[in-house]
Amino acid sequence: QFSAAIKNSEHLGSVLDNSSLKTSYGAESKLGDMLRQVARVMSTRHERKAERDIFFVQTNDWDMHDLLTGELGEKFGEVDDAVKSFVTEVKAQGLWENTVMMTSSDFGRTLTTNGQGTDHAWAGNYMVLGGKVQGGKVYNDFPSSLLEGSEQDIGRGRLVPKYPWENMMVPVAEWMGVAESDLDAVFPNL
Repeated sequence: QFSAAIKNSEHLGSVLDNSSLKTSYGAESKLGDMLRQVARVMSTRHERKAERDIFFVQTNDWDMHDLLTGELGEKFGEVDDAVKSFVTEVKAQGLWENTVMMTSSDFGRTLTTNGQGTDHAWAGNYMVLGGKVQGGKVYNDFPSSLLEGSEQDIGRGRLVPKYPWENMMVPVAEWMGVAESDLDAVFPNL
């Protein structure tokens, strides 16, 4: 099995050596580089005989206990540039209608400040985007109030989520082929 993994890795390397992107791909950041590589691998789907791929990329340094004012805008700019370049490339490859992107985080942030930033919390927002995603909507229930002392707030703007975070992955899992009868096993918290 190890030799098969090496052979597959070498094959992917040679396929990628002969790949090219359809756009100039302008994002210059760690996230931009990771999404550029995803776009390169996606461009080789025929050579790899891939029906469907799953990729994982990440961006770090969102834990802003301080310096929130300056750093948050920079992080949003980095994500915006990386996603714009990726979407432009995937559209040029003709794959956007069959692509779904999702965000996720291991924790939320407080809605109130600690004086210079925010602290760890529970509830958060996640985004799903793609060519066939019917976007522009808030699914589940947006809190009736974001003020301290509201129904979901347990103090300092820490909202208790109404739904498990995996909730947003169910439609994507179904799109990927998970049968409805298997959803309880795949998502035991729902």
